[in-house]
Amino acid sequence: MRILFIVLMALGFVGCNTAQGVKQDVRIGAEATGEALHKGGEAVGNALNKTGEVVGGALKKSGEAVQRVVE
Repeated sequence: MRILFIVLMALGFVGCNTAQGVKQDVRIGAEATGEALHKGGEAVGNALNKTGEVVGGALKKSGEAVQRVVE
C-alpha cells in the first residue's frame, strides 16, 4: 500500500511538471509566432512603401511627359 501511495505521488509530481512544461512551451511558441508575425508585417509594410514610391515616381514621370506634350 505504501508503494502504491509513493507511485501515485510521484505521478502527480510528474504531471504537474509536465503541465508546467506544456504551459512554458506554449508561451515560448506564442512569443515566437508573435515575433514572426511582427517581422512579416514589417516586411509587408516596407514592400508596400517601396511599391508606393515606384508608383508615385511613375505617375510623376507620366505627368511631366504629359505636361511637356501640352506645352
